Amino acid sequence: MGDDSGWRKDDPNQYLVVKADFDGDGKQDVARLLINGKENKMGLFVKLSSRPDGKEIKLEEFDDKSWIEVMGISVVKPGNYRTACGKGYFECKKGEPETLKLKQPAIDFFKFGSANSFFVWDGKDKRFHKIWMSD
Repeated sequence: MGDDSGWRKDDPNQYLVVKADFDGDGKQDVARLLINGKENKMGLFVKLSSRPDGKEIKLEEFDDKSWIEVMGISVVKPGNYRTACGKGYFECKKGEPETLKLKQPAIDFFKFGSANSFFVWDGKDKRFHKIWMSD
């Protein structure tokens, strides 16, 4: 993977850190892309302010830290968004929406110039769900 980090200059946090109220508790949460150099891994982690133990939640992990060169995160504002299956990239699975209706911010996890997915907090399940938005 080549380093094309010039695209990161468009964001003050270089698409590595985002802050928003992802779980709807009225408090700001933090999502980050982090590297584990010893294990050569890169991952997406979220720290919810509502979590009493303060531990971060691992949403995604890659077995090669060089993915950090092309992966980024941004905040998705509440609103309606067509999902990848809703756009016809593939058939929607059972329970997978064609249109995602966000009532609170979500995390856009993307490969620069390529695919992306949203991580959306589900208040009933008390966890994030990954929803493909493009392939």
